Amino acid sequence: MNELIREIEEDIRRERFDKMWKSFGKVMVSISIAVILGTIVFVVMQDRRQSNAMEKTAQLIKGIDRLNIEDYKDAITVFSSLADDPSSKYYGMAMLRKASAENALGRHDDAIKTYQQLAGSNAAFGDLAKLMLTPEAGKTIEPVLSSPFYYTQSEWKGWQLLQQGKKDEAVKQFLTIYQDAETPRSIHERMAEVLHHIAPEKLAPEIAALTTELKTEVKAK
Repeated sequence: MNELIREIEEDIRRERFDKMWKSFGKVMVSISIAVILGTIVFVVMQDRRQSNAMEKTAQLIKGIDRLNIEDYKDAITVFSSLADDPSSKYYGMAMLRKASAENALGRHDDAIKTYQQLAGSNAAFGDLAKLMLTPEAGKTIEPVLSSPFYYTQSEWKGWQLLQQGKKDEAVKQFLTIYQDAETPRSIHERMAEVLHHIAPEKLAPEIAALTTELKTEVKAK
């Protein structure tokens, strides 16, 4: 009798499952497929963003190299291309370097126009552009801790050091900015990209520590 009851219960459960599958099975499959496709799209977009960011960083470093060997015309071409998109996080830095190359070629009127364009369109680097339009232009910019643009000024000093051929000092400057917990996210990401290009051995321990921290957070959840 117990066995008969058990078989009846199993038949009932199977019948209920079949009804549920007919009602919701296709929906569940569709949702699963949508989740998988969404994940694929997200990963692809992230890879493209990272690839694009690395490409722009490489382009910025190429422009710096052109400046270092005094190939100012090619430097202007590189920085002009990099400054095509005013919304890019590389726009301000590219415009400052472009103006520097224009000045080196004696094209001071063009440099002034570049500084003026940057001063009127970029909040982060706009103040630096205004500073470069003053008689003090050309002096090494020392970051002022109380300034709202402290981190932008700190980054700019790093690029100045790199252009002067002081790579070790530039790496130290970039690494200091990268390790500062208060560094704005956009600058922090740019420092990671720069260090990946010019001193990956310095960045590796930082990435390893960050990876360990993320894994710990995931396990905790």
